Amino acid sequence: MSAALLAVAVALNAAGAMIVEIVAGRLLAPYFGMSLYTWTTVIGVVLAGLTCGHWIGGRLAGRYRAHLAPVIGLSFWLGALTTVLVLPVTGLVAGALLRGEAAPALAIALSGLAGFFIPSLVAGLVQPMATVFELQRAAAHSGPVVGRMLAAGAFGSILGTFIAGFVLISWLGSAGTIWLVAGLNAVLGALFLPGLSRRGGALAAAGLLVPLAVISGGVTVPGFATPCQVESRYYCIRIDPADGQTGRASRLMALDHLVHSVNDEADPQALFSPYLHLVDEIARHRFADEPISAFFIGGGGFTLPRAWQARNPASDLTIAEIDPVVTRLAREKLWFAPGENTHVLERDARVALRAIPEAPRFDVVFGDAFHDIAIPAHLISDEFNALVARRLKDTGFYVLNVVDDPSNPRLLASLLRTLKLRFPLLEVWVEPRDIQGARRATFIVYAAKQPSGLEATHRATYGYRHLWLRVDPASIDIDGLGITLTDDFAPVDRLLSGLWLGGD
Repeated sequence: MSAALLAVAVALNAAGAMIVEIVAGRLLAPYFGMSLYTWTTVIGVVLAGLTCGHWIGGRLAGRYRAHLAPVIGLSFWLGALTTVLVLPVTGLVAGALLRGEAAPALAIALSGLAGFFIPSLVAGLVQPMATVFELQRAAAHSGPVVGRMLAAGAFGSILGTFIAGFVLISWLGSAGTIWLVAGLNAVLGALFLPGLSRRGGALAAAGLLVPLAVISGGVTVPGFATPCQVESRYYCIRIDPADGQTGRASRLMALDHLVHSVNDEADPQALFSPYLHLVDEIARHRFADEPISAFFIGGGGFTLPRAWQARNPASDLTIAEIDPVVTRLAREKLWFAPGENTHVLERDARVALRAIPEAPRFDVVFGDAFHDIAIPAHLISDEFNALVARRLKDTGFYVLNVVDDPSNPRLLASLLRTLKLRFPLLEVWVEPRDIQGARRATFIVYAAKQPSGLEATHRATYGYRHLWLRVDPASIDIDGLGITLTDDFAPVDRLLSGLWLGGD
């Protein structure tokens, strides 16, 4: 094997390791969402595996100095096996931990360790053995050999990172990408095993047949898939019937691990989700059936825009939904048909809002881009609140939902403390059943210049029989529990650490 081909093999091995690392976050997302804890686990586990693999690979290089080629080949084949086992192992361990109601942070750490440590360790075996293998052939040029191998590994890591994030996952999906890496390892293994020269081409081709069949959709391997029906650049997406939950013909959209939207087929104004229903109750009380101008931070199933469009087609509705696949599925599966006054912006909500002139324009700004306890910090900072405030009419309101621990609501207190800098009046709403002995509750925060006008105990005036209580913001110790959230400092995961570390 030439020095150039050996360097290419090292680069491809490193690329495969980084591809698996990027995919790891996506494989954990359907169970735990995407958060600082998820990525910390993934990066830490993969680095730990590679570190152990490099150490063991160096030991193997010293022990099998005379037979390094077949050992490298077997390492690639072991890499193919352990890589493809990532799929069932991650699903089994994560599913079991969720059923056991383990604390989210612990469940993420154990799932990541079970799924990705061994494949990363095996990937780490190759570079030290390949370096020693080449040094034996070019002992007089040890410096260039070591530099070339290190550079090949670094280049492969960079290549794998970019190609996974920008190409493979969005085109092949997480499972397809894992199968591709496994097939690549199988091919590389065949090239290193002596005595296979006559059959090497056939073995290499066979190593690619299985992943190519899976990727093309021609073969379904039970247990070796993800829970996703569709994967986009941003989410693992499922569209499922919700008739059993609502008692009506309806469907739900799940983004990663969270049911984001439930849409009624026949009646767009039937709002099953309590927090959406409350936002609509406030809007009905404030504006009746008059056309309104609203900006939605996140689209998902476009449930509320669909309802407001149905009630008054003259309403001016702008929805910032960063994922075009989500929008497409809402159109195709969830009966969302935007009218001439409904505009979807395929960009981050903060970028979209900044591009809108600062003159007051909106009656309502609704923050609905939060996924359970995984919250985009740049959408709750004081700087973002300032953008919202400058674009609201004097009679308008800003409303968002947040999940927190009712007994120690540090994130809620921080939100209120931060919003207080831009809005003179704040209200907090919650369903009574959400705070009765629960470790987590969904709070709806209302910020404006004028009160919502609803009674402190408000029962739904139409549709599903929801009930909400208004919590006195003064009862929440915003100075003792909360901090001011800024672009520079918004430690959302720390503020929610009780939920991450303690579970439900």
